[in-house]
Amino acid sequence: MRSLTSLSLAAAVIPLSSAYPWALNIANGEGNAAEISEAVTSTLSKRADGGTCPVHVLRKGAAPYSDVYPSKYTGAKNGLPGTGKGGVLVPAKGDTAHAYVKPSASDVRGPCPGLNTLANHNFISHDGQTTFTEMVDAAQNVYNWKYDLATFVATVGVAQDGDPLTQTMSIGCAGGLPKSGTGLQTHNKFEADASLARTDYALSPTGDAYTVNGTLFGEMIDTCADQKFSLECMAKYNQQRFNESLNTNGQFFNGPFTFFVLGTSLLPMDSFANFKSGTGNPTVSDMAAFWGVSQQSDGRWTYNRNEKLPQDWYNRPEALSLPFIADQVFEQYGLYPTYLGGNTGEPNTFVGLNYPGFVEDGTLQDASPNGIICLLYQTVAIGVPTSLLQTLAQASPALDFLQSKLNSGFTANFGCKTGQNA
Repeated sequence: MRSLTSLSLAAAVIPLSSAYPWALNIANGEGNAAEISEAVTSTLSKRADGGTCPVHVLRKGAAPYSDVYPSKYTGAKNGLPGTGKGGVLVPAKGDTAHAYVKPSASDVRGPCPGLNTLANHNFISHDGQTTFTEMVDAAQNVYNWKYDLATFVATVGVAQDGDPLTQTMSIGCAGGLPKSGTGLQTHNKFEADASLARTDYALSPTGDAYTVNGTLFGEMIDTCADQKFSLECMAKYNQQRFNESLNTNGQFFNGPFTFFVLGTSLLPMDSFANFKSGTGNPTVSDMAAFWGVSQQSDGRWTYNRNEKLPQDWYNRPEALSLPFIADQVFEQYGLYPTYLGGNTGEPNTFVGLNYPGFVEDGTLQDASPNGIICLLYQTVAIGVPTSLLQTLAQASPALDFLQSKLNSGFTANFGCKTGQNA
């Protein structure tokens, strides 16, 4: 593995320039920051909308929680903490407001199976245009995430892929949001290469990195179903996907948000498993329901866009916390570490990322649970590396939103430096 130093910058830029023309401007010191940032954003999002994207000027909004069912969920409402007491049937018996409703062609869906499922059950807006409050409530009530985890994920989502001023976010393509380069499927933010079951952005002719790839879903099932999607097996599968992208995708990039990919690989065990017996039991049929896939007679898996909660599904009894997830991600990283960085135009031309204070030559400088969480925080607060050569700085509304939601907790619980220049 190589390191991207000033001496090797020009050589690295040449193959990248065919895919990213703005790369030469960066290397040559040409163009102002605003122009380059806009060019990068346009490049990353030009295919993400797939040419057309449903526009929802007025959001439908989530189905309200009935007062009949507060004890059936955690009681989380209005973006505030719930009880954290789970182990309940979801949707609750008689809660027809949150029954599955098939998405229409005008409903936006994206790369996150958990959010797609929430939208199809109206726990967040069925049209796919959700809000910070909807996501925080739904994550607690449906998956029994603790308030710290729910707010962290929702905050980072809105700051990265949504509109912090209105605290709204599309779970897929932009869908009419006023800010360019928004929507959860925008490449190299939440949506990243080497994901569990989706094609790499550069390997799809249309940039479709959000639809489930049945072949990759089958690989995940074949690799880990017999081991109940254990942490160890999913860590191994993550490394397998890393190597596949490294060997086939010349534009492969593995940035700091890869740790969200590691977190996603814990969903089957931590969030999607059926806890009806009190102990999580992640089955193939349950995973197929959450990912919206069907198995054909020849054994192939195909995407059906019907992500839903499995029948007779009970959420986890104990709330899932951010420190617990951080420990799990750290354990995964320790079992099968992967470097941060990317290829330079051809497969197997990997160069390590340098991200001052956090990553040197592709290696974490603080490889601890707190170090990983603080890296993610600072990645959002300071700017997101979207390639080997470019970091998109945060606009002040996104930074203000991030700090208003997370600063006190991150200082107290993780020891993160929370200033923009930390």
